[in-house]
Amino acid sequence: MKKRRFLFSVLMLLATLSGSILQSCQSDARNATRIPPTVKKAKKQWQDDALQSLSDLIIRNTDTDLNYFKRARIYFDREQYSLALEDINEAINEKDNVGEYFLLRGKVNREIGEIDNALEDAERAEALQQSSPDLYVLLADIFQVKNKFREANKYLVQAMKMAPYDGSAYYVKGMLLARQGDSLASLANLNSAIAMNPRLIRAYQQSTIIYRKLLNFDLALAFNNKAIKRFPNNAELYFERGDIYKNLSVTDTALVYYRKATSINPKLGEAFFQIGALEVKQRGYYDALLAFQKLIQINPNHPQINYLVAYCYEKLGNDIKAKEYFTYETEKNPADQMALNGLWRVKQRENGRLFPSYYPEDAIEIDYKTLDSSRVKIDMIKPRGTTNMRIDSSRNAKIQ
Repeated sequence: MKKRRFLFSVLMLLATLSGSILQSCQSDARNATRIPPTVKKAKKQWQDDALQSLSDLIIRNTDTDLNYFKRARIYFDREQYSLALEDINEAINEKDNVGEYFLLRGKVNREIGEIDNALEDAERAEALQQSSPDLYVLLADIFQVKNKFREANKYLVQAMKMAPYDGSAYYVKGMLLARQGDSLASLANLNSAIAMNPRLIRAYQQSTIIYRKLLNFDLALAFNNKAIKRFPNNAELYFERGDIYKNLSVTDTALVYYRKATSINPKLGEAFFQIGALEVKQRGYYDALLAFQKLIQINPNHPQINYLVAYCYEKLGNDIKAKEYFTYETEKNPADQMALNGLWRVKQRENGRLFPSYYPEDAIEIDYKTLDSSRVKIDMIKPRGTTNMRIDSSRNAKIQ
């Protein structure tokens, strides 16, 4: 009996061991054939890796023109247009007979506002047998900017035949309609462009501008909000928001957004001008002076910039600096009557013939218009003269 129990125990132990061995073998077999999960990288990480790899290949002089082109394309996608332009120029210097290279450089030049250069590159790409929807959309966009609507429409029709769901094509169509005065159809096409390509920033901007011109400020703000959510670091969007609030006469809020625009892009001269103009209207001459000084560093040829600086100095009581900048303006533009009047006022004060007024003058209107109260003509009030009335002798006045 004991022998039987012992044999049974041994058999059970052997069965258990064999089962565990078999299971481990099966597990090893499954592990050997299992496909590991793919590692998904974010777009930014993928682009960073690609940029590093392309840079290494360029350093080793491997397919230099092609790798410059690929790196430029990544920079373009990231909206780093200056870097994209440097790389695509290098690619073209290496090989100047590839249509794709000129097409990409044309797109970069369009984004940075070099319209003539963009047209030259696009036409060169077309001459090199490029026939993609991207090229036709680019040509249509350039021609609509140049107000050549017939040529723009010709290329746009061809592009939409080849790529009927290209958001950029609908953007160009919307711009053509807007330039021809059809605001509603233009907005419909710009909305289609945004739906097809939510990162098409110019479609948001143009929708905002059109709604603002139509005085529909609610929808202008709505499109501006959508754009800022997608492009939180775009200075022009905050500038446009400032314009909306300026039109609504909400000056303090407009100033907040103009200043936000300048903090993102310190070279956005128009924002500094708007800040200065609004501050002058509020008699904040010191803040206006700071804004105009920034503007004169960015764009010394801005209309009447020396006059604006001089006027702020004058209102702050610094006649020495005011005279200096009024003189700059008159030397630059001898026919500038406002600068001449300002210079006259300073000289009169120097000679003791004119004293500062207790009441500050109204100064500058927004949008490059200025108002100098020294030019306002004041007619003296004349005493009322006596009126000779003829007496009708045919009537006898009866006085009781």
